[in-house]
Amino acid sequence: MTFSMTLGPRLQLVASLVPLNASLGDIGTDHAYLPIALVEAQRIAKAVAVDVHEGPFKSALNAVKIRQLEPVIDVRLGDGLKPLAAGEVNVLTLAGMGGKTMLEIFAARPKVLQAVTDLIVQPQGGERTLRLSLLNSGWRLKTEQLVKEDERIYTVMAFSRDEGQTMAELSCQKDVWLQRLSPQKPEDNKFLGHSMIVDKLVWYFGPLILEEAADLLREYLDDYSEMLRRQLEQMKLSNKSETLEKIRDVSEELVFVEGIKKWQYP
Repeated sequence: MTFSMTLGPRLQLVASLVPLNASLGDIGTDHAYLPIALVEAQRIAKAVAVDVHEGPFKSALNAVKIRQLEPVIDVRLGDGLKPLAAGEVNVLTLAGMGGKTMLEIFAARPKVLQAVTDLIVQPQGGERTLRLSLLNSGWRLKTEQLVKEDERIYTVMAFSRDEGQTMAELSCQKDVWLQRLSPQKPEDNKFLGHSMIVDKLVWYFGPLILEEAADLLREYLDDYSEMLRRQLEQMKLSNKSETLEKIRDVSEELVFVEGIKKWQYP
């Protein structure tokens, strides 16, 4: 997909997942690059571009005005979904903010969210919490993909009311990974602990991302393993009993991350 406006890899991926002819609400729009690119590519019918900060709001207004796109892109100053009326948009994009912040934005305006059919989100932290919360609320996961920009790997997820996999369907993937990685049986004492570790990892990395095993996943897993090793090195400097317990837990988690790597990249 080619856009007249140059988008970075993150926003390119977000843009590619926006349904055709959407009425888009772009929350945290910054300079309105995403809605401008989608309108100029004739991918969406209209957009409301929202930002809570006056600087980015003015930049977005100016960018839209220069391109004479005011009839199809409405730029508004405000917090989250509060500037939107219920039914005004049917697709939301949120990129570059924490997953917990996204959930707070959704919770503040439930009637607006109720009229939305598709969500495309790119959280910066809180991926596990966001993924689980949306799935437990009845959203379906259409796709989730990794993208690299400026030496950092990000996750982009697309949720829908009607398309994609449900929480129950995706939970089966967790059970599959537990069978792959843990030799323990349900009656064994270690099984519960192993199950909790696998649950944490599957919902952190993403069940669809883990199954796809794209090249970026290997790097993502390597980064996570390195983070755990750094934690272990720091914890080993302490002799506190509670720290020794954390060392055991982190060590077990590291074993399972390495197990995922060996399974997907033998």
